[in-house]
Amino acid sequence: MSHDLVALVREQPDAAAVLDGMMAMGEQLEVRTHPAAVHVHDLAGRLLVSIETPMLVQVPGEVERLLGVQVNVPTWWVNIRAAAEPPEAERIARKFSDDLVRWQGGMVWPA
Repeated sequence: MSHDLVALVREQPDAAAVLDGMMAMGEQLEVRTHPAAVHVHDLAGRLLVSIETPMLVQVPGEVERLLGVQVNVPTWWVNIRAAAEPPEAERIARKFSDDLVRWQGGMVWPA
């Protein structure tokens, strides 16, 4: 089963910069950009992670209504989905979301 994460960040996210940083630190990844998402593959071509286009949330209480956590608005919402297989997909998704939050402030749900 796939594994979903949501990154809630204060600044407009730059997925490409985070992925470039991950690859510079040794992650063996291939990035393919599509209109509604960025797909991260391993070097064998297997899909690991899908990162949807970030959405700006400006409505107070909307994140709490959807996820049960309180955040200040405006905030950027980024859906990150790890493929069910291969096993390293979930690790890559978590690393991406944690790095995004580290660089741009915010939190990952679920923590």
